[in-house]
Amino acid sequence: MNKIKNSKAVVGFVLIVLGFSAMGLIENPVLEKIQTNLSVWRINYAPEKVYLHHDKPYYMTGEVIWLNAYLVHASDLTPSDKSKILYVDLINDKNELVKKLTLETEEGRTNGDLSLPGDLQEGTYTLVAYTNWMKNFGEEQFFKKPIYIWSPESNDKTPNTPVGSDPDFQFFPEGGEMVTGITGKVAFKATGPGGQGIEVTGDLYDDTGLKLTDIASTHAGMGSFRITPDNARSYLAKVTFENGSTREYPLPKASPLGYGMNFETQGERIEITTVTNHPAGENVLLTGIVGDQLRYSQEFRMIPNEENRLEIPKSAFPTGIVRFTLATSTGEPLAERLVFVDHSDQLELTISSNQQQFLSREQVMLEMEAKDRQGNPVATSFSLAVTDDQLASRESDGMKIQSYLLLTSDLKGYIEAPGYYFNPENEDRHAALDLLMMTQGWRRFAWKDILAGNFPAIDHSPEFDIRISGNLQKDNGDPIQNGEAILFLKDKYQTFIASETNENGNFVFEGFHFNDSIDVLIQGTDARGRTRNVNVNIDDEVYFPQGQATGNWSTESAAARINRDYFSPSLPLFQGIETDISSLELGELLLEEVVVEGRAEISRPFTLHRNADMTIEADQLPTAPSGNILEVLQGRVAGLQVVRSGPNQFSAVIRGQGTPLYLLDGVPVDESMLQSINQYDISRIEILKSPGNTAIYGGRGSGGVIALFTQRGPTEIDEPETGDHIIVQRIGGFSKTRQFYSPKYGENTSSEIPDFRSTIYWNPNVRTNEKGIAKVTFFTADRSSLYRVNAEGISEKGKVGQAELLLEVY
Repeated sequence: MNKIKNSKAVVGFVLIVLGFSAMGLIENPVLEKIQTNLSVWRINYAPEKVYLHHDKPYYMTGEVIWLNAYLVHASDLTPSDKSKILYVDLINDKNELVKKLTLETEEGRTNGDLSLPGDLQEGTYTLVAYTNWMKNFGEEQFFKKPIYIWSPESNDKTPNTPVGSDPDFQFFPEGGEMVTGITGKVAFKATGPGGQGIEVTGDLYDDTGLKLTDIASTHAGMGSFRITPDNARSYLAKVTFENGSTREYPLPKASPLGYGMNFETQGERIEITTVTNHPAGENVLLTGIVGDQLRYSQEFRMIPNEENRLEIPKSAFPTGIVRFTLATSTGEPLAERLVFVDHSDQLELTISSNQQQFLSREQVMLEMEAKDRQGNPVATSFSLAVTDDQLASRESDGMKIQSYLLLTSDLKGYIEAPGYYFNPENEDRHAALDLLMMTQGWRRFAWKDILAGNFPAIDHSPEFDIRISGNLQKDNGDPIQNGEAILFLKDKYQTFIASETNENGNFVFEGFHFNDSIDVLIQGTDARGRTRNVNVNIDDEVYFPQGQATGNWSTESAAARINRDYFSPSLPLFQGIETDISSLELGELLLEEVVVEGRAEISRPFTLHRNADMTIEADQLPTAPSGNILEVLQGRVAGLQVVRSGPNQFSAVIRGQGTPLYLLDGVPVDESMLQSINQYDISRIEILKSPGNTAIYGGRGSGGVIALFTQRGPTEIDEPETGDHIIVQRIGGFSKTRQFYSPKYGENTSSEIPDFRSTIYWNPNVRTNEKGIAKVTFFTADRSSLYRVNAEGISEKGKVGQAELLLEVY
């Protein structure tokens, strides 16, 4: 192979200048497509990520899982304002839904709690968090984490050993393939049946039996070696596993023609060397994409068997995964490589206590301080958990907010001990992280898809409120188009909302905002207002993800090491106090734009409108000779015309706008029904003509509104009998949340109840002030142990922070 020419020795920084200049004025049609489609992806699709911080990794049946959620934009990790509803599901190993939370987010934050049933089977469960919008991108984008739950009824103290004993061993050539005659790096990864990396050693041989090199894993079963493949030879790795067993694995067949791409990190630079053995060479394009932004691009020509070296400053990229793609000038991908750039520019969070050792039931005072990379104070919120480390031991290198949002959420498959790659105490973490980039797949959009503009179908919209949806069907199952569904609040018929059905017979009611659940009554009519041959169906199927979290063996194994004798029957105590217990009020049901005020008038018949253009009381109404209440309105309201349409029948038109909406005690009725109403049952009539007053009724009020109120009012209206055209349904709202109960011990308080809690303190919203300082206090429990203080959070600028502190209690 030819050595690099002198003229190319200086190509590095020259190409960098040209590359970044090209970013300012892109003329290449491929780059234009990439920029345009990435912009479309960023603006119109804007994927979200969610991370759950919960109090501890292991639980007992009957306990409470305390959690706090961080919902962010996937592009820059800033708090997401796209979705306002977050779902948290607990799923067992049979893919059955155990518990579901529906939480309202505000500025990308929310918190909640999951009460674990006392009759759960012991085992590993999956905690899943997602939004409706995230469904468009596949369940692999959901937050999934295994947790272990004990049962006092179980006597099994051993972990579930993974089924099978065959290890897995795979090769990952740098750039994607081995190429004949081109020296390249090949990474490998050895894993056991539970997905954990296992250490290996071995040798690499060609088909003549010649030993080429030693191989050995360096971290979590991963390692690498260099090879210059010969098209006439085949290659074999003889691998010895940590249990002493030996196996042979053939290397992938080398491509006779192709492209090599080698990456090395030198200080603050990324050095990329490319080479091809194509006899004609190739005009190529190299791009570097972070998230959904093109951060680097460079076009150059590759000469056969000549190395091209580029040096790119890391400062060109933010902290995170950079996907480098080498492609032809027409956009056909040739080689690809992931590189992680770490500027150590996240939040600096520290925790300190007033002392290091504490007695049981003694007050602890903590101070948290948050700073940015420049040392400036940061005002933001964190979630804080304090746990007994003997009862709820955390994996030192387990998943935390930094490793999840910056690393594992963008990679395929199970990532073992992701915290290892961010711990400054691990001197080899950068080399280990580079091996992970070579052996773990990218889970976001593919190069070909983004170039071709192949975006996912949008079947799920962002949610801002509670929605009630369903469909109207005929008896034969055909959809009822242009029909109408009317929603009444059960036992509160003063409120109704109407929704017209689409071509598929579907309807939806939006704008609801309530906790727990309510009963609603929904009535359906066809396009002509008839209820015969009309069937109302509500969408009540509960969605939950089917896939479980991977790599749960370590969770089970660690859980099995906990001494069950530590747990006490008093554990269910101190779980929390209700903070959201209240009877359902009408004003709590609807969002602000349709909220109803004026509870003092609730004894009177109620409607959505607040003002009427004219109100006529009963004593102002003359007697109608025909008995039709509309007749008495002739000539009494400006702009209202009442004309005879038949024997004892009248029709009204307000300002020539068509048929008005008729309401009887807040319920829509047909004009023909008015002739059957006894005039002396009417207490008053309200006329709405102006757009400002009729707007609350939408299109139904475009012809004006005539609201009639009876003497008896809605409290005397019998509940209509349900049938196919009218149903009563219980609708779930936002989940109630509780406040963690933290006992306050002191000289003037005493308690005979043993306090053997594993979660000592939980606070989902510890907020630092303008000086970056926050202070919290709590009391220790009764056990002598080591307490682990764990704080996690993210700033408004998308910078994550995490910190831990250990306290001794004796």
